[in-house]
Amino acid sequence: MATTTATPHRILRDPKPGELVRIPPGGRLEVRFRRRGLGLSRWQVELRPAHLVPLEVGDHGFHFLAFRGAADDPQPLRLVRSRVDRPGSGEVRDLLVQVG
Repeated sequence: MATTTATPHRILRDPKPGELVRIPPGGRLEVRFRRRGLGLSRWQVELRPAHLVPLEVGDHGFHFLAFRGAADDPQPLRLVRSRVDRPGSGEVRDLLVQVG
């Protein structure tokens, strides 16, 4: 009989700015944002650690695979919400991701 181990999967819904997220190497991180209003807003990754690889990118959510990075300290992940009907930056969520 084969033994399987589940891949750790962390889901964040509408994370708070500055939130610290700890995930193991090989783990998955999913970040989801609530849709608001008429759906004119889109979330984008503006900055991410190199060892956090995007698996899926959507208008209101992201799915990443984590690898061990060069540094053990938390690394910034910046997500920015913009609106298609308003130019310029909108809401910013800076998270800290620690893999290990």
